Amino acid sequence: MNILFLLHSYPKVGGIEMVTQTIAKYLKEKHNLYYLARISYPSVIDDRSNCFYFPSKDKKKSIEYYNRLLAEFNINVVINQGPFLPFNRILSNPDRNEHVRIFSFLHFMPGFEFERIKYVWMAEKKPFKRLFKRIKTKLGLNTLQYNPDKTRKQYRELYNFSEKMIVLTSEYCKIISEAYHFTETNKLVVIPNPSKYTCKESAILNRKEKVVLFVGRLEIESKRVDRLLRVWKSIENKKDWNLNIVGDGPNREELEQLVKDESIENISFLGQQENMEPFYKEASIVALSSTYEGLPLCFIEGIQFGSVPLSFNVSSGIRDILEDISPDILIEPFDMNQYAERLKKLMDDDTYRNGIARKALVKSAEYKLENIGLQWDELLK
Repeated sequence: MNILFLLHSYPKVGGIEMVTQTIAKYLKEKHNLYYLARISYPSVIDDRSNCFYFPSKDKKKSIEYYNRLLAEFNINVVINQGPFLPFNRILSNPDRNEHVRIFSFLHFMPGFEFERIKYVWMAEKKPFKRLFKRIKTKLGLNTLQYNPDKTRKQYRELYNFSEKMIVLTSEYCKIISEAYHFTETNKLVVIPNPSKYTCKESAILNRKEKVVLFVGRLEIESKRVDRLLRVWKSIENKKDWNLNIVGDGPNREELEQLVKDESIENISFLGQQENMEPFYKEASIVALSSTYEGLPLCFIEGIQFGSVPLSFNVSSGIRDILEDISPDILIEPFDMNQYAERLKKLMDDDTYRNGIARKALVKSAEYKLENIGLQWDELLK
């Protein structure tokens, strides 16, 4: 089978792009894989022989290029990764080969746009513009606030021309219907994201260090790394524990300055890392403090190595991973004191922490590539 992955950017060290590379490792044994994107990050991988890029943002030229690529490589299936809604017009163009099957993956919490719009002002660095955007949001003047039906209509269009629409958890089947006003949900399929890592060390818990790990984009709109920094500051006796922050993003400088200004100790900003395995191996705890999450890849990867996940209870994606491990690692949104108390207990009590870590290792089997790959096989049959 000839499969084309359609993405906004590829390759790239980002959640959707990394998931694509992981599942591609499984699929390439049976299928011919191709990639089409708007933006290229050539430093991530050396071999781009099967990677193609739209030559223009012009709608007509993009459609022509897409149709030509499908014909040239005799594409049977398009995997619409994201999804990036501006691609709707390309995917549903009237001249397309209607025998090409389209599977659209939602790699996020359905309806996140309506939650995100409340916090977009936080991403603005200039004080005056930030205040203006905050007031605009407060008054409900953002397009998504006063005209949400436009976005809902785009998702319904996406659903209609897709053979299947894939969500990350079973609860998202209900949420997507409510968020985008679907009239039926027969095309919805649940497939979680796989982990690219598998720990083969039976005694992995014996090599854990006093490390709390954050992995993700350094921004304060959704990830809210500033919350984690303030929780970390509130813990007085850290007993040689360190907080390692892996990732990059628009607010890295601001976050580093916050650490300096408030003299927060035992924190290391380690930048973007392509190979996360050594960081997960040493981390006893993987912590998030996000406002919203889909199905966090850092938790899926971290539990492969027995790292204990800790997060605010902000989505069914979070609950799907954490509830089976321990209710203690789900924090009431956004109770900073409770977060600090739970984190401190994990840091101080080795027996307690290792008991949860063993349950995390059991849970990790659900997200191994070979298990998720079987679900992809079933989808593509």
